[in-house]
Amino acid sequence: MSKENRRLIFILGIGFLAALFMVVSSNLVFLENIEYKVTDFKFSRRGIEGEKLEGSQVVIIAIDDQSFAEIPYKYPWPRTYHAKLIENLNKAGAKTITFDILFTEESTIDPAQDDILRDAIAEAGNVVLAGKMDVQVREGFSMVSLLPPIEKLREEAPFGLADTKSDTDGFVRRYILFRDYNENRYFSLGLATLIKHLELEGEYTDWFEETRNGDYVLGGSHLIKKYDTLPSTFINYYGPAYSFKTISFEQVVDDDGFYLLLERDTLKDKIVLVGATVSELHDLFSTPFYIAGGETLTPGVEIHANFIQSVIDQNFISEVNYFVVYVLAFLFALAIAYLIKKSKPWIGVSSAVAIGVVYFFVNIMLFTAANILMNFIAPMGAIGLAFVGCNVYQYFSEEKEKLHIRSVFKHYLAENVVDSVLKDADGLSFGGQRRYLTVVFSDIRAFTTYSEKYTPEEVVSALGEYLTEMVDVILKFGGMLDKFVGDEIMAVFGAPYYMEDHAVRACSTALEMGRSLDRLKEKWAQEGREGFNIGIGINTGDMIVGNLGSEQIFDYTVIGDAVNLGARLEGINKLYQTANKIIISEFTQNEIKDNFVTRELDSVRVKGKKKPVSIFELVGEKDVIVYSEEFLSLYDEGMRLYKNMEWDLAIKEFKKVLKINEDEISNMYIKRCRHFKKKPPARDWDGAFTLTTK
Repeated sequence: MSKENRRLIFILGIGFLAALFMVVSSNLVFLENIEYKVTDFKFSRRGIEGEKLEGSQVVIIAIDDQSFAEIPYKYPWPRTYHAKLIENLNKAGAKTITFDILFTEESTIDPAQDDILRDAIAEAGNVVLAGKMDVQVREGFSMVSLLPPIEKLREEAPFGLADTKSDTDGFVRRYILFRDYNENRYFSLGLATLIKHLELEGEYTDWFEETRNGDYVLGGSHLIKKYDTLPSTFINYYGPAYSFKTISFEQVVDDDGFYLLLERDTLKDKIVLVGATVSELHDLFSTPFYIAGGETLTPGVEIHANFIQSVIDQNFISEVNYFVVYVLAFLFALAIAYLIKKSKPWIGVSSAVAIGVVYFFVNIMLFTAANILMNFIAPMGAIGLAFVGCNVYQYFSEEKEKLHIRSVFKHYLAENVVDSVLKDADGLSFGGQRRYLTVVFSDIRAFTTYSEKYTPEEVVSALGEYLTEMVDVILKFGGMLDKFVGDEIMAVFGAPYYMEDHAVRACSTALEMGRSLDRLKEKWAQEGREGFNIGIGINTGDMIVGNLGSEQIFDYTVIGDAVNLGARLEGINKLYQTANKIIISEFTQNEIKDNFVTRELDSVRVKGKKKPVSIFELVGEKDVIVYSEEFLSLYDEGMRLYKNMEWDLAIKEFKKVLKINEDEISNMYIKRCRHFKKKPPARDWDGAFTLTTK
C-alpha cells in the first residue's frame, strides 16, 4: 500500500473515531446540557405560538399576588375558599376542574372544612385532585412513597401526580405520563385531567395503550408521543410563562368579580387548572422559554396546561431516530476527513463550515417548521472533532514531511528556494512529472593525472574546496544540486521550484563557476599547488523530474534525452577547446540569446541520435567583452561559408580570425575545410559532425 493511501486511511480513521466519540459520549451531562440549550434556542427561534392558544380550552386560576393581598388569611387558606371556587366555576360552566394544590393532609384550621370541600367536590363531579410521589434519600437509599389526597377527598374525585421532572440543568422539558407503584398505575395530573375531561371510565387498559413504536394512545384517538426511555413526552411549550389565559383566584371567589366572568362565558366548557403563581409557594420552574421570556419562571400549573393543550391539539414534538443521527455523524466526519486529506486547505475548511452551517439551519428549520427535534450535538461535535483532529494530524504530518524535505534539500538547494519548495511540496511525492527544465553538467579535466601528483589527503582537500565553491554558486542562482559523480557535478534549474528564467540562471551559474575556479587557482598557486580546468555542458528541454527509484529508496532527480544531451555536451568540451569551456545546446541558446554573448561551435549528431543539434560556446554576459565584434563577425562569416561548402573562402575568413586572436575552433575549421577539399562530403551533407563516442 502506498504512503498516500496509508495516510488517507489513517485520516479517515480519525474522522471515524471523532464520530464514534461523539456517539458514545453524547449522553455525558455536559454535552446533554449543551443539547438542552440548543433546544431552548430552537423554541426561542420558533417563538410564541399565540395563535394556537386563541380559543384554548385551558384556563388557569392563579393563586397570585392579588389573591394573597385580598384574601384575609395566610396561606394555606381555609378550604372553604376552594369549595367556593368549585361552586363558582361550575356556575360558570367549567367542564373539568383540576387542582394543582396538594390536599395530602387534613385541614389544620378546622377538620370540618375538609367535609365542606368534599361535599363541593362530590356535588360538582368534575374535579381532579393532585398527589405526588415523595422521594427521600436515607443512607444512600431512595425511599419512594405515594402521597395521595386525604381519603375523604379522593373518595369523591380521581387524582393525578403533580410531580415535575427536571433535566440535569434544572429545566423542565419532559412530562412524566405515569408511574407504576405497588402494582398500581398512577397517571400524571395532566393525563388524569384529560381522562376526566374525555369521560374515560373503567380499566385504564381499555382506553390507554402503547403502540408498537412506543407512543401512547388515549381514548382511542389522542396520540401522545413518547420521549426518552421514561414513560414521558417532550413538552411542546406554546410560549413563556403566562401564555395561557390566567384569572386570579381571588376574582373567582369574589362574587363581584365572578359575575363579570359569568357574563362573558369566560369559563364555559373549559378545562380549569388551579395552581400557584406566587414565588412564595415555590412552584415556579425554568422552561425552554426562560431566557426568551425575559428570565421569567413558569408556574408548575402552566406546565400541566402546556401538556394538556398539546394533547388536545395533537401538537407534539417528534424526535428523529438516533440511528439516523449517528449515521449522519459518521458520514459528516468521514466526508470532512476525506476532503481535508484530498483537497486544498481552503476547500477542507469551506466544506467543514458549509456542512456545519447547512446542518445547523436544517436542524433549526425542522423544529420551527415541523416540530421535529433532531439531535444537534452528535453530528456537529463529529464535524468539529473531525475537522480539528484531521487538521492537527495533517499539520504534524506536513511538518514532519517538511522537516524531511528540508533535511534532504538543504544540501541541494539554497535556503530561500527550500522555503519556496515547502510552500507547495505536492510535486515531491513519489513518481515523476514532465517539465521543461535546464540541466548543467561540469567535470574536472585530467583529474586522474592531477590526482597522481598529490597525496589522497591533498586531493580530497582540493576537491572539497572546489566542490564547496561550485555548490555555493549553484545555490546562489537558485539551482538544485542533483548529485556528485566523483568529480562531476550535476545541477538542475527549474526544479523542484519552477523558475521561468531557469536557462538564464543556469548560464549565469556556469560563468560564475568559471570565475570562482579562477579565484581558487590563484589561491592554490600562492600555496604552491597546481590547479585544474573544468568543462561545462548545458541543455534545456523536457525532462522527467521527481522522486525516482523504488518506493523504499529513491532520489529526487531528472532523467530523459534532454538530460543525456547535457551530459554529452560537457564531454565534448574536450573536442572544442573554447575559452570558457562552456558548451550549450541550441535549445538553451533559444532561451538565453537576449541575455548572453554566444557563438556557434558546430552542428553535431550525438551517438545514437539521427537528428543533429547545433551547439554554442557561452562566451559571457552582454556587457562583458571576451571576443571583439570584428572577431565574432569574421568567425560567423567563416561558419556561413563552411556550411555552404566554400572551403577556400571559409579558410580565408578563419585565418583572419586567427590574426585577431588565437582560436582553437577556427584552427579546427581550417583543418576540416582542407579535409573536405580533398574528400568532399556527400551531396546531402547537412553540415553536422557525427560524434563516435559518448
